[in-house]
Amino acid sequence: MDTLLLEGSEVRAVRWEARDVPGGSTVCVEFAAACVRRDPVDAPGGASVRRDSVWGNVTALTLRLSGVMSAPDVGASEFSLDGTLGEAIGTLSGGEVRQAAQMWRALPLPCHVSGPVTLSLRFRAGQEWVWQGHELTVQVEAGSRFFESYAC
Repeated sequence: MDTLLLEGSEVRAVRWEARDVPGGSTVCVEFAAACVRRDPVDAPGGASVRRDSVWGNVTALTLRLSGVMSAPDVGASEFSLDGTLGEAIGTLSGGEVRQAAQMWRALPLPCHVSGPVTLSLRFRAGQEWVWQGHELTVQVEAGSRFFESYAC
């Protein structure tokens, strides 16, 4: 099982999709190098091969938050459907997904969260972006690759 860790992930671009639709717009976060923990999976038939988790990066991973109508946090960067999100790139120093009383800083891959959800991304350069929407999905794109980290 793979798990996306927001902290340490590298964002290539943040853009708007499906602007001005009745249900709200979609914020699309494209990762250049998403920080991922790959946990061992039991072999078929219940045989368990014990090994440790592997850390690395996945290329071409996309997070989509749909149904975005407004920004819930006035302290975050100014919200505008017509504004540029060009500053929302670089390495994340943190981030979280909130739904009701639950909060996640790591998300399973793939991931689907329905219902009112808040996404916040904090960048090492100092920007923080916060959006509230109705549905969040995280999907590894076709042609994506996992690169194991060899950092000590």
